Amino acid sequence: MNFERIAQRVVTRFLQADQPSGARSEAVRLTHPINKPKGIDPDIVKEHARGVEHRNDQLKPDRRDIRPEDVFAGTPNQMGVRNFAETGRDLQKAIDKQIPKDKGHDTVYNLSQYLIRTEGGGDTPPVGKKL
Repeated sequence: MNFERIAQRVVTRFLQADQPSGARSEAVRLTHPINKPKGIDPDIVKEHARGVEHRNDQLKPDRRDIRPEDVFAGTPNQMGVRNFAETGRDLQKAIDKQIPKDKGHDTVYNLSQYLIRTEGGGDTPPVGKKL
């Protein structure tokens, strides 16, 4: 085995894995929704996608490394049951009162009606309709 060649591969992969500054915040900006989850306990939102505490035999990640909590945004579908089990509150108040106040909610809310009324829009045939 050529150990020099293996060492070069390891160094190359290590350098490729190094994240530029601002990569974590860019990953959060690109993957998280504009509006924060409503009706869910803040501690549950904060803990979403975080791993267990590091063991002694694990290497501590660099502060610039992109982590799961940076790219996996919590949604009410994923956190709603845990929130109900821990706090005893369901998401009914959030669905009825808080979510309609979100930025862009009126556009998204009416989007499905727009697609139904235009029967799919564009040059594509509408789903479920025979031509």
